[in-house]
Amino acid sequence: MKSSMPSNTFYLLTGTFIILSILGQVSTSIYSPFFYDLAVMYNSHVGVIEKSVAIFLVAFSMSQLVFGIVCDYVNKQKLLLCGILVFGAGTIMLVFADTEKTFLIGRIIQGLGGGVGVSVSRGLSRQIFSEKQLNTSLSLTNIAFAVAPAIAPLVGTMIGESFSTTAIFYFVLMMGAVALLLLLSVMSTVSQYIPSSSKNVLSETLVLIKASIIKIAAVGMASGLLYGIVFSFITAAPSMVMEQFGLSKTMFSIYSLFATLSFVLGSVMNIRLIDTPVLQKFRLSSLSIFVLSLVFWFLAVQLNLNALAIVLGFSYVVFFFIGIAMPCSVTIILGFSGTSAGFLAALTGFFHLTGAAIGAYAVTLFKMEPTASFAYTTSALSVASIVICFTLKKH
Repeated sequence: MKSSMPSNTFYLLTGTFIILSILGQVSTSIYSPFFYDLAVMYNSHVGVIEKSVAIFLVAFSMSQLVFGIVCDYVNKQKLLLCGILVFGAGTIMLVFADTEKTFLIGRIIQGLGGGVGVSVSRGLSRQIFSEKQLNTSLSLTNIAFAVAPAIAPLVGTMIGESFSTTAIFYFVLMMGAVALLLLLSVMSTVSQYIPSSSKNVLSETLVLIKASIIKIAAVGMASGLLYGIVFSFITAAPSMVMEQFGLSKTMFSIYSLFATLSFVLGSVMNIRLIDTPVLQKFRLSSLSIFVLSLVFWFLAVQLNLNALAIVLGFSYVVFFFIGIAMPCSVTIILGFSGTSAGFLAALTGFFHLTGAAIGAYAVTLFKMEPTASFAYTTSALSVASIVICFTLKKH
């Protein structure tokens, strides 16, 4: 872009991109306090509803990867429009779902549509914003990524208890409608700033794949497994907090909010440690998570000390270190190339969400009390991550 756009236009576009990007996170977190209610509604087992998080993340990650790559060669605005319509179709299936099968299919369709909003809006931002505006836009989006999943369970609790569980999905549908209207309203504005033709990055991407794909994949897998710890907590927390310890949905939402605050504090600490090499911060954070996970496993499984304070204390501290590690991993991956950033951004989202899906699914496989399942999952993920992490070298 040759000239900077007016600030009001910038914030309108940024707000639109943020809503498009967080729809997937909100649609997952907002119904987490009602896993048991949904299981009863569909005459199913709560484990099936918990698995809906994992299957959504698989669809979401694949969508981000595919459309993040495709968006360099097609009309990004039309691609965003298709994505939000697909997300809306999946949400409508959830509204009218009367069986667990329909519910799970709806979540898959939601994931396929929601992934488009994340990767394509990021690619579009790179094209139309100045460097300074892009930095501001991505910073605001990162804040939304952290805050939205924390607020969503509380909003879902208020809606579900005031109206009904189904009303939660009507709310998500309404958010999708708002995103659609905003997108339609800014499409003509975007056309004024978007370059007339996209840069052909195919040859650069092929060279990058040949030279560095193993290194990129290693960073992606190491950080993705850490992200899996976050989603193993999201999946297991309702059972741990509400079933095992007998707390209310409201208290569950509040404790989830504190987990996000820990993640945000970690991100702030990462910024304050700006002079520390990102690979060093990534390694030290991963090592800290590894040690903490083993200690937690020993306390929860070997000593059977699974008090709520221990579970939450471990989770909050680990979330803090993950808040440091995640932006470091993104910086490392994007540093492999300045000309294939769209491709690298798509890979980053794919690895992170694949790791999230692994964590969300793995915690449901252990046939034991929720705290023990969480302890085994976090230990396994942290061990795998630290093994990969310490094979990484500067590039």
